[in-house]
Amino acid sequence: MPRLKCKKCDNIFEQGLGGAALAPHVGPLHYVKCPSCGKRSWLNIYSSVKDPVTWPQKEAKQQQVIPPELTEEELEKKRIEESKYEKA
Repeated sequence: MPRLKCKKCDNIFEQGLGGAALAPHVGPLHYVKCPSCGKRSWLNIYSSVKDPVTWPQKEAKQQQVIPPELTEEELEKKRIEESKYEKA
């Protein structure tokens, strides 16, 4: 997959050839939509940029919240509370 650099937001993304092949084009220039900013521009899909991909941005690792251990009494109360909403 070629790496393309958006002329408007300067983000670098990988473009599959399937979507670019269907886009309007004149020679090697294809009218491609940037997934980052959503704007379209004429990009040469046959010359790949050497810089690393900057889009999609790596999301911060989501920390998993581990609920505290419930006592047997609390578990029983929770079970009773949840059973109130069950349909018979």
